Amino acid sequence: MNRGGHYMITLKNGEIDLTQLNVEDIIDVNVLQSFLDNFALGMNCAAVSVDRDGKEITKPSYYREFCQNYIHRSPVGDKGCAVCHNKMGEESAKIGRPFIGPCHAGLIDFAAPIIVKGELLGTVLGGQILDKNPNETNIRKVANELNLPGDELWSAAQKIDIVQKKNIEAAAEVLFIVVNALAQTGYNRVENELLSTSLAENFMQISTTVDILAESAQNITTSQHELSTEINEINNVTRQISQVLVDITKVADQTKLIGINASIEAARLGNDGRGFTVVANRIQNLSESTKKTAQLINSLNAQIFDKLDTTIKSSSSTLAITEDQSAAMEELSATVQNSVDLAEKLKKIFEM
Repeated sequence: MNRGGHYMITLKNGEIDLTQLNVEDIIDVNVLQSFLDNFALGMNCAAVSVDRDGKEITKPSYYREFCQNYIHRSPVGDKGCAVCHNKMGEESAKIGRPFIGPCHAGLIDFAAPIIVKGELLGTVLGGQILDKNPNETNIRKVANELNLPGDELWSAAQKIDIVQKKNIEAAAEVLFIVVNALAQTGYNRVENELLSTSLAENFMQISTTVDILAESAQNITTSQHELSTEINEINNVTRQISQVLVDITKVADQTKLIGINASIEAARLGNDGRGFTVVANRIQNLSESTKKTAQLINSLNAQIFDKLDTTIKSSSSTLAITEDQSAAMEELSATVQNSVDLAEKLKKIFEM
């Protein structure tokens, strides 16, 4: 079977190509040989299995002296046996059931087709028996046609087992049932092996994709952490700017107060303080302008605070989501890996 690498299963469109499937691919030849040996011994008959081309798969089981030592040793007789085997195999394949009939040497043979999903893979042949005592005249006629010693062939014919017809039919049916059960079980095993292999490969691809997604999710989480840190730093800088603006406003108020005091002093000096008055007025105007500018900046800064606060909340929410996604991807990755391991175990089981 295709477990030790001795045979290859051919696929077509993802399915097993039955036209290229061999009996050896789905049935252990050693098991089949053992079964046929015991079957032949128990049923007092001979047995052998052949592939779809008529080539022997197993060694002949308990071939009778009549056939082994005489008929097959004659070139004409051996050729006649091959023709009979092919004919019986064809007949059994046509009806999809065991076929029983006489061979060219006058013995009774039977054939059981090995069929999987309607495809004939081979045939199991049995027989080399009689359902009544041999006819000496007929046996000597066969000996003459095949240029064989008549007395020896007749002596060998008398050693052939006599089996009732119903027993022959039962033997053929048993052979058909058991061998096809082996074939179907082997075929199912191969299908399951291919399925488990495909499953393992698919899970490996999924696992690789999930790992990439998990890594991407982790990178997003890391980037989100960094973004959150940057936003908080900007928020801190904005607060510092706000504090500086407060200080500037205080300085502007103090400067304005100085300007007012200077104006009062200039008024007291009269004409001598006119120049000083101009300077004092300019100082007051400058301080007032500085204060207004600081207030405007402070107003803009307040808007920045609001935007930053909204951004921080949004960033925190996004961070929580990405962390949840990252955790979920890790769990999914672990689950997929478990499935990969299970598929690999199944594959190994079918390969045992």
